[in-house]
Amino acid sequence: MKGPPKQLTPQQIKFASLLVYGVEGNPITKGEAARLAGYSDAANGASVYATRLTDPNKYPLVCAHISNLRDEVREKYGVTFEGHLEELGKIRDQGKKDNRNLAAAATTEIARGKVAGYYIDQKIVRHGKIDDLNLDQLYERMKIIKQKNEKVLEAKKLLTKG
Repeated sequence: MKGPPKQLTPQQIKFASLLVYGVEGNPITKGEAARLAGYSDAANGASVYATRLTDPNKYPLVCAHISNLRDEVREKYGVTFEGHLEELGKIRDQGKKDNRNLAAAATTEIARGKVAGYYIDQKIVRHGKIDDLNLDQLYERMKIIKQKNEKVLEAKKLLTKG
């Protein structure tokens, strides 16, 4: 068994860049990024590839590269989660105080948050609530989340070595 690859392909690098930076500064979906990176579009093939490429269990190096690119964007533009929330709060408060429409300012700040990776454009059909889980189920769910993140962190280490 050969195991996961130790290096990103040019196509994977292009996919990650398109996913993080979009096209001409405009965000695009995972499926669009995969299609533009050259993955098959036959019968939604690009969307399937996109889903696989962003699964840390299948492609931890790609996920780590996406994470690194998002870290660079956050650092370059000084976007922190706390600062982002603070700026959104200021826009909201200013809009309440002045009774003006600050939609453009709010849209701009939300766009900054999207570039920084704070917003994920996905739809999830949920069955049940976290409140319905018992303690053992919660621990199991946390264990799975930790395992997923560990694979990305390990892959990040591989990327920095190579």
